[in-house]
Amino acid sequence: MWQGAWRIAKYEFNLAWRGYLVTILVLAYTSFFTSVLLYAHLSREISPLSAWGLDLGYFCMLPLFGFLMDQTTFRYRREDTYSRKLAEWHTMPIGVGQIIAGRLMLLILVFIADWLLYFGVQYAAFEELRELLNPAEYVIYALTWFGYGVIASTLMVFMELGFSGRVYFGFCFIFVFFMLMVTLLLTVNGKSAVMLTLEEAAGGHWEIAAISVAAAAMAAGGFGALLHRRINRRSFWI
Repeated sequence: MWQGAWRIAKYEFNLAWRGYLVTILVLAYTSFFTSVLLYAHLSREISPLSAWGLDLGYFCMLPLFGFLMDQTTFRYRREDTYSRKLAEWHTMPIGVGQIIAGRLMLLILVFIADWLLYFGVQYAAFEELRELLNPAEYVIYALTWFGYGVIASTLMVFMELGFSGRVYFGFCFIFVFFMLMVTLLLTVNGKSAVMLTLEEAAGGHWEIAAISVAAAAMAAGGFGALLHRRINRRSFWI
């Protein structure tokens, strides 16, 4: 099972390894703006009401950490990339469980690499962040967002493999709109998800990080099980 899953993950990465370079460039671009906003909030240079931009950046950027942005990424809607791959894999001696496990394995490995890079550089770059959180507290903060990112990205994989490219494309827009509504709701109530997680981490509250990581593990397992049933029932030509 796991040997087959690893072969699929490796095969996918070999096909799209150049996409990882594109992913790094996109994340560097978006990370620059979120980091600037975070620095401005830590140094109290801007109004707390502007925290919605920081929250939206985190909510929309973190789910991308696990994806390889190769040329097929921008043709999902037109070419229905993963439906074609699933149809091809179904003609081979590859089980649905191996396909799902391989896709999730690649997602988690790429996600961890990007997560370590983003949060590591951020902590090294901002003295204000190091003054607010010691290394152990920063780990709490980073793990909290690790959990959210894995939950959101596994949901996106469920939509990617479970539905047509057109549906998946539409879901991505709905997801961004939903996160925008969440951030605006938090702002109206004078809250910020990023600043709240910083405060919890500064207080040494490991519970929020533990809950977040546990929820991520449950999401990966739950979406994997749902995806198994979905792939067995779906058509690859619609």
